[in-house]
Amino acid sequence: MLEIMRENASGWIVKILFGIIIVVFVFAFGMSGLDTGQDPVLATVNNQIITRAEFEDAFQRAAEGLRSTNPEVTPAQLQDPQFKQMVLGELINNRLLLDEAARLGITASDEEVFAAITRQSYFWNQAGAFDRDIYLAALRSIRMTPTQFETSFKRELIAGKVTDMIRRTALATPEQARQIFDWVGEEARVDYILSAPADFLARASVNEAEVEEFYTANEARFMVPEQVRVRYLLFTPRDLAARQEVSDEEIEAYFRANAATMRQEEAVKASHILIQTSDSDSEEKQADARKRIDAVHALAKAGGDFAALARQHSEGPSAPGGGDLGWFGRGDMVPEFEAAAFATPEGQVTEPLRTQFGWHIIFVEDRKEAGELALDDVRQDISRAIAEEKASDQVSDLLDEAMDLLASGMALDAVADELGMLAVTSSPIPAQGLVQGFGLTPEAAGVVMRIPTGESHKTPLSIDGGYMLVEKVEDIPAAPLPLDEVRESIMASISQRKAFELAMADAQAVLERLTGPDAERAAAELAGRIKTSESFDRQGFVPGLGQNRNLADAAFGATGSEWLPEPFALEAGVIVARLKEIIPASDADWAEQKDAWLEQANRNYQFEALNAYMTNLRQQADVDIARPDLLN
Repeated sequence: MLEIMRENASGWIVKILFGIIIVVFVFAFGMSGLDTGQDPVLATVNNQIITRAEFEDAFQRAAEGLRSTNPEVTPAQLQDPQFKQMVLGELINNRLLLDEAARLGITASDEEVFAAITRQSYFWNQAGAFDRDIYLAALRSIRMTPTQFETSFKRELIAGKVTDMIRRTALATPEQARQIFDWVGEEARVDYILSAPADFLARASVNEAEVEEFYTANEARFMVPEQVRVRYLLFTPRDLAARQEVSDEEIEAYFRANAATMRQEEAVKASHILIQTSDSDSEEKQADARKRIDAVHALAKAGGDFAALARQHSEGPSAPGGGDLGWFGRGDMVPEFEAAAFATPEGQVTEPLRTQFGWHIIFVEDRKEAGELALDDVRQDISRAIAEEKASDQVSDLLDEAMDLLASGMALDAVADELGMLAVTSSPIPAQGLVQGFGLTPEAAGVVMRIPTGESHKTPLSIDGGYMLVEKVEDIPAAPLPLDEVRESIMASISQRKAFELAMADAQAVLERLTGPDAERAAAELAGRIKTSESFDRQGFVPGLGQNRNLADAAFGATGSEWLPEPFALEAGVIVARLKEIIPASDADWAEQKDAWLEQANRNYQFEALNAYMTNLRQQADVDIARPDLLN
C-alpha cells in the first residue's frame, strides 16, 4: 500500500484516500472474524484467508467513504484497479500487523477497546459525551452489529499499537532536522554568460524543402482527429425554460418569499499592477521592486493610462488584460489587497502596497455598496429561475414523448417540429468536444461517434443538467491539416530550433574559450557579457532565466569558481556558468522554524521506518492473490 501511495502521490486516489483512511480502517478492515462461510478465497496471507465477501465489504465501505467526502468521484474512478489494489493492500497489511502483534505479544483488553471507542467524537452527543444511542445508530448506518464493529476496532487498535511502536523507533534529533533545513534552505548564485536564441533568429533561415520535410515527418502533430456533425435535442431545465410562461404575480411572489436573500454584497471593480518579489529575495532585489512600483505609481497618478501601464509593467497574470481583475467582494483577495481596494474611492489609484506576491498599485474603477436589491434589479433572474423550475417538472414527460416519436420512425428534426422544439445541427466536433461541450461521459461520446450516418440513437444520453437525443449527420475522418494552414507555425518551429542550436554552439564556443589555454584573455574579452544570477535553490529555478535541475546540481556540487564543464539550456537560452557563492540557510529562520522542521523530520523518519518495516513484512510473508481478476 505504502509503495503504491508513494508511486502515485500526485494521483486522484491518494489525494482523496487520506481523507477517509480512518473510516476505512475502523469500519472496513480486520473482518476475518466474521462468518464468511464458504465464500471464494480472494487471497491468502500466511495461510490466513481474505474472502471475496470480506474484500467486497471493505471495498464498499471505502467507496462509501470516498463518496461522502468527495461527491464528484465517478463510478469509473471507484472501479479503478489501483483503488481496489489499495483496499486489498490494506487488508493484507492489517493481517501482517496482527501477525506481528501476536509474535510480539501485543494485545488490547476489552476495557481498552471500550475506552478507545468512547473517545471517538462521532459517537458523542451535543454535550460531548459518548452516547450509546448514537453509537448504535452509526453502526446500523454501516450495517454492522456492535460485536462485529468491536471486533474490527480491537484488531485496528492492536495493529495501531504495532505501528506506533515502529514509529517510536524513528525520532529525529535537532541536529538531523537542522541538516535537512540547511540542505533545503541553502541557495546559490552563479556568474553566467547567456547565449539567447532570439539573438540568432536572423541567421536561422528556413527553406521550403525543410518545411515540407518537417510536415511529412511530423504529420501526426497536425492531424485533426475524427469528427462528427450531429443533430440534437436537449432536454434540460435551462433549454426548456423558454417554453414556460412566468407571470408577474409569480415573480413578485418569489421575490417576497426570498427577499431576505436578495442582497447586493459590497464589491469593487478594479485593476492592478504587480511587481513580483518575496521575503526570500535579496535586499537589492526588494529595493529594486519598490523603486519600480514607485515609478509606475508616479505615472499612474500623473494621469497615465492604467491599462497601458499594466500591460507594459505588470508581472501578474492579469497584465495582458490591462491588469483587470473584474468585480470582487470581501474575502476574495488577500487581506492587505482587499483593505486597500475597499478603502479607495472610485476612480482613484492606491498608494503602493505590499502583499505576499509583491508590490501592487490598484485602480478602483467602480463600486457597489451593500444593500437590498429592488425587484426590477432581479426580475430577469427570478423569471429564469421560475421557468427552469417549471421546466424541470416537464423534462421526463417531454423526453418520453420524443422517444415514442423516434421509435415510430420519425427523424429527429420531425420530432422537434412535433414537440415545438428546435433541433440543432452542430459544427464538426471530435469526441473530446462532445465530452467538454455537453458533459457526456467518454463512453457516451464513443457511442455518438459510432452511430451510423443518418441514424438516431434510440435512447437518451445523460448530459450536464439533463438528457439529449442525437442523430448522426456526418462522419468526418481524421486527416492532417493542409500544409498551407500550418506553414507559418512549421517555419517558426524550425527557425526556433535552429536558433537554439546556434545558441548552443555559441555557448560551447564560449566555454571552450573560457576553459582553454588562453582563458584569462577570453575572460577579459567576455567580461561585458558576464552577469550574476539571482539566488536559487536545489530545485533549479533561476529567476529571470528559467528551470534546469542539472545546473542546480552542478552549482551546489562545485568546489571552486571554475566554469562548470557544460552549457545549460533554460527558458531564456543557453548559459555557461560558474559558482559565485553558496548562501547558507538563515540562522534566524532556523530559530523561528526549528519546531516545525523537527516535527517534519520526525514525520519523514517515521514514514520511512514504517514503509521499510511493512516492506520487510511483505517480502517475508506468503501472500497469494488467488483471484486477481476481481481487482480489474
